[in-house]
Amino acid sequence: MSRILHIDSSVRTGVSGQDAHGSLTRRLSKLFVNTWKINHDQTEVKVRDVGQFPPKLIDQDWIVAEFGHADEAFKKARMHESDALIEELHWADIIVIGVPMYNFGPPAHLKAYIDNIVRVNKTYRLDHTLENPYIGLLNSNKYVVLLSSRGGHDFDQPNAFFTNHVEASLKTAFNFIGLNQFSEIAIEYQEHGGEALENSILLAEKKTIQLVEHLLEKSQ
Repeated sequence: MSRILHIDSSVRTGVSGQDAHGSLTRRLSKLFVNTWKINHDQTEVKVRDVGQFPPKLIDQDWIVAEFGHADEAFKKARMHESDALIEELHWADIIVIGVPMYNFGPPAHLKAYIDNIVRVNKTYRLDHTLENPYIGLLNSNKYVVLLSSRGGHDFDQPNAFFTNHVEASLKTAFNFIGLNQFSEIAIEYQEHGGEALENSILLAEKKTIQLVEHLLEKSQ
């Protein structure tokens, strides 16, 4: 594993602990990538910051280019960004995503990203002879790391699980296109602040470093 696609989706441009109003998820994703690079100096990293530079939303032109009878020049121009996003996914061994919880789900910027990468005959295909006709086209050896932050807490517990649409929605989309290896780490208590938040940050950072060590050992 030597190719990392580093995706950030927070609209906060700074990094928690370094910048005023900095992002907790950028803090974790940066820690993951930097820790990996320190321990694997041949690592290649591509950064896709959808928080600052969101992909275009799907629109009428996108639908026509993808499913209609548009001329090749029109199709190439409209789908250029989507094609580039998909190419990055095929390139990567590890996909690291910083994804804060905004009102129970991922940021709209990241949903726009997902809409651009789930494409028939690009990242999945159909075979109606099968009971489940949808076949993901991405290499299942790839690993997806979801690094989240939440204002509240205990969103992984049964009583709050159905209010957390972050990890579940992303795992559904990535699984659909062929990816099925995931790790999830989250910082909680952002609204509470104080000691509860600090302890959650420290624990998440510890887990992030341990995950890097585990994946590096696994790749040897």
